[in-house]
Amino acid sequence: MEKTDLLTADELAVHLHLRASTVRRWAHEGRIPVVRLSPKVVRFDLARVVEALKTAAETGKGVADAK
Repeated sequence: MEKTDLLTADELAVHLHLRASTVRRWAHEGRIPVVRLSPKVVRFDLARVVEALKTAAETGKGVADAK
């Protein structure tokens, strides 16, 4: 994975048709995987996030229910 493969919360939100605040909340709650570049800087790998969301949906534990 290269740095160019990593998205900001705003960029990921555009891909997922969500608000950036939702992406940040899901990341904080551990519902989607993050890549920590520093203690304050996080980025997202789109493929890993999509896979995590698909897995949650397939197991019947939707993103809204994940914890």
